[in-house]
Amino acid sequence: MRVWSRPSPGHVAMVVAALWLVLFGVLDAIPGLIVISLFAAAPLIVATAADERRTAIFAGVTVMLAIAAGWWDGVTDDMNYWTRFAAVCVISAMAIMMAGMRRRREERLVRMTAVAQATQLALLPPLPPEMTGISIAARYRSATREASVGGDLYEIIPTGHGIRVIIGDVRGKGLDAILLARHVLSAFRRSAVAVPAMEQVAGEVSRAIRPHLGEEDFVTAVLAQVTSCGELTIVSCGHHPPLLRHRSGGLQPLAGATTALPLGLEDDFTAFTASWSPGDRLLLYTDGLVESRDQHGSFLPEDHIAAALAAADCDQALDTLMTAVHRHTGGHGHDDIALLLLEHGTSPRSSADGRPAEVAVKTLAARWHPATSR
Repeated sequence: MRVWSRPSPGHVAMVVAALWLVLFGVLDAIPGLIVISLFAAAPLIVATAADERRTAIFAGVTVMLAIAAGWWDGVTDDMNYWTRFAAVCVISAMAIMMAGMRRRREERLVRMTAVAQATQLALLPPLPPEMTGISIAARYRSATREASVGGDLYEIIPTGHGIRVIIGDVRGKGLDAILLARHVLSAFRRSAVAVPAMEQVAGEVSRAIRPHLGEEDFVTAVLAQVTSCGELTIVSCGHHPPLLRHRSGGLQPLAGATTALPLGLEDDFTAFTASWSPGDRLLLYTDGLVESRDQHGSFLPEDHIAAALAAADCDQALDTLMTAVHRHTGGHGHDDIALLLLEHGTSPRSSADGRPAEVAVKTLAARWHPATSR
């Protein structure tokens, strides 16, 4: 059975151009009606989607058709005809050049997109599904189909103090935001394994990125230390508070008594602690989640988030939450969304590739501090 596939834009453009030439070729054959100048639109149509070779073919056909039409109309001795013919030739040549320029621009865009995707992978690395009994899931969605790379970032690092996590959002988009996000992650990876207190880790990161900040740059972030024994240590740096979903069903924002400025604008941060129990889930997120609006300007209801987090496992919960956001915004979100969901398990299980969770943790630890993971 032959499977029908959708024609490419280039093929569609060529079909439209061919129909254009046929239509106006027939009209030109009508006595007294001269439409030679309109032939030039055909190569322009092809140039919008096809390469310069196909555009040149249609340009040649257009010029030959203009010559044939002049002979048919008996106007080859008329100066007006040659003026129209010259215009057809010039426009056809311009169409070929436009097709070449468009093709080269699209090739550059493909290369830039590949680089952007590789860079985004560095900012949003793949994570193990579990560490020492704590289940982990992560999701990221760009606000635009064109994959305008933003400054959302996250990382999880196992340390002797527990699992240390950061999720953040760099102000702005593009290369500057990517570079600043890279400095944030680099500083966090160094400090998370070397500094004992979480508020000190935040201070080290803030000081490390300050030389790389522009006049209006800053980074909002939440840093967390998570243990399987039931203790959470949170440091908020101008970011939205994490949400703790209790196994019983309640949704609790984890906010400290004081509000700190973003990273890069302050060095003195305060940590606070909370407790969680087996079955509880901790959601860390960027502002694309809570600032999602529908067509009436209403934010995503908190009960939609709570309902999504009640799914059977972490991966399903984040998939459900992403679907809820898409449905709420109608697919027209205006900001990137990064999500991290951690679940307090009851016992360590296997990692995604079948190895024990302890082995997965040691492997991830060796990624950032090989000397201490031996």
